[in-house]
Amino acid sequence: MELLRKIVVSFVFFCALTVVYSQQQPQFTHNMFNKAYTNPGFFGITNAICATGIIRQQWVGFKDADGNKVAPETVLVAIDAPIKFLRGGVGLNIAQDQYGFFKDVTIRLGYSYHRTMGEGKLGIGLNVDFLNKSLEFSKLKAVEEGDNFLNSQSSNGVIITDLGVGAFLQLPGFYAGFSALQLLQSKRDLGGAGVGTFNLKRHYYLTSGYDLTFPSNPSYIITPSIFIKSDGVSVQYDFNGLVKYNNKIWGGVTYRLNDAFGILIGTVVKEVNIGYAYDIPTSMLGSAGSHEIMVKYCFKLEREKTRTSYRNTRFL
Repeated sequence: MELLRKIVVSFVFFCALTVVYSQQQPQFTHNMFNKAYTNPGFFGITNAICATGIIRQQWVGFKDADGNKVAPETVLVAIDAPIKFLRGGVGLNIAQDQYGFFKDVTIRLGYSYHRTMGEGKLGIGLNVDFLNKSLEFSKLKAVEEGDNFLNSQSSNGVIITDLGVGAFLQLPGFYAGFSALQLLQSKRDLGGAGVGTFNLKRHYYLTSGYDLTFPSNPSYIITPSIFIKSDGVSVQYDFNGLVKYNNKIWGGVTYRLNDAFGILIGTVVKEVNIGYAYDIPTSMLGSAGSHEIMVKYCFKLEREKTRTSYRNTRFL
């Protein structure tokens, strides 16, 4: 009977991992404002200290047969800054991603080395991840009533460490980046007693965008961009397009191939970027959609150079 219990629990655990496999890394519609989370090469490359916060509720209303909320919910805080004496920049990302009965809390620390490339800059970065992954065993159903095997399992979680690398090129009006996260594909047992093993999968990201200014009206800027992510087995494409007016108001659309169509709107209030995105699912999930709120603030520590004047004795 004990062996049967373990087999059943392992099967349920495997099914849960299969269902949420694509959510090993959180998904964001504001990917064009959130480059620091997926690419350590971006840290500090804008020569400004930037803080970004994102709250996302995906597939609102998606529940299991018992009415439990199992839709992904993500909270992210990302900070990056240039460090001149290190010839680069540093970054810190803190994310909580909850999906199904899993909860991931990730702390990501990294450094980017900067090198001047003509009028632009190339950043080559490395980050280390500390992931606390936990599973609410109490929410899983036992095959036999009164079986307390699941309730006896710990849900405190385990710590998994891994690495990521990335390169990011920033030019006037253009950017491109490539990165790979969870390089080591670390794995740990969850819950003990041979219940199941969680295995991180390597993820790849490729992104690029370009600013197009209207010749007749430079107040308007169109920024088409693409965001590609892959786990080495499947590939997901995000095609984005934003229109900005005076760098104060923006609106745009995004299409996530075979998944969702998104609408983005935003504004700048006292140098604080505030954005909202709503995803309309096009996949078989058919849920009520996804909401995402983004807040971003950047500032530079460098003082503006002031003009100095002097008197010429010839004109006294």
